[in-house]
Amino acid sequence: MTGWSASGTTTAVKAALGASLAAALVTAGAMALPGDRGEPGPGVAAPDVAAPDDAAPDVASPGVPAPDVARTAAGRTAAAAPLQQFEEIPYDGRFTFLRVYFEAGGGGLRGGFRGRGGRGEPPWAHDYPRAETNFAKILSETTMMTPYMEGSRVLPMDDPEIFKYPVIYMVEVGYWRPSDEEIAALGAYLEKGGFLIVDDFRDRQLYPFIDVIQRALPGIQPLEMPTDHEIFDAFFRIEDPYALIPPYGRSRPVYLGLFENNDPNGRLMAILNYNNDIAEYWEFSDRGYYPIDLNNDAFKFGVNYIVYAMTH
Repeated sequence: MTGWSASGTTTAVKAALGASLAAALVTAGAMALPGDRGEPGPGVAAPDVAAPDDAAPDVASPGVPAPDVARTAAGRTAAAAPLQQFEEIPYDGRFTFLRVYFEAGGGGLRGGFRGRGGRGEPPWAHDYPRAETNFAKILSETTMMTPYMEGSRVLPMDDPEIFKYPVIYMVEVGYWRPSDEEIAALGAYLEKGGFLIVDDFRDRQLYPFIDVIQRALPGIQPLEMPTDHEIFDAFFRIEDPYALIPPYGRSRPVYLGLFENNDPNGRLMAILNYNNDIAEYWEFSDRGYYPIDLNNDAFKFGVNYIVYAMTH
């Protein structure tokens, strides 16, 4: 995309995919350099040393308790920001990160969702609110967008307010057991031009979510995204999407798209980060847990998704 930018950046800025983005991350306070904040540098530690919080789920947790401990990574435990309450964030036209809230159900996924350290964090809140807070800083620093910086909006899918937001974000969707009203709202949102980002789901979680989206949009089929699709070049050029390995390091990531009329040349309505968790990198980007290049790449995916959604 030489010479073009959806947000006014120059070709030179767009081409600086490594060091310059890392510098922006540090400037924005969304990334820690090796040794910052008293943490050892990531060195050569592989991302799969992070202990996944839902590796062995055993209890369904529909509540919204505020955890005070983040996941253990490489033997370290970090204090996490308390869960943001459902504060009313008035809509003012700025891009605001919107996370979809839902009540969890096990649904055959071996006992439901345990949450961080077994403390009962609900699945919709995985990486919340630190992931979107850090991401908003990067979106502001690297583009001409002026996102809301003080947090994120949290709404259930069937809240009419959701139609004011062009992009919505969901995680751990294998645990979502939507009502008929939520199913109808999801279908209407996507048909009216909304864009859905689904992150942090893997293995058997795919199948119940396919059932959900096919109820919302009868006949829809998730299609594997071609690596040369425009979403991987909407702002940053991502040469190989599969180079970003999952932070839990066990599976090959797959990027699935929901296309209008199942036409891969048509409008992309949703991107599904199956077997991956890009917001995990966002959340801990200021803690030095993961290598800087992986944090950088995860932010590039997020920026691309938002720029693509806002320009199509």
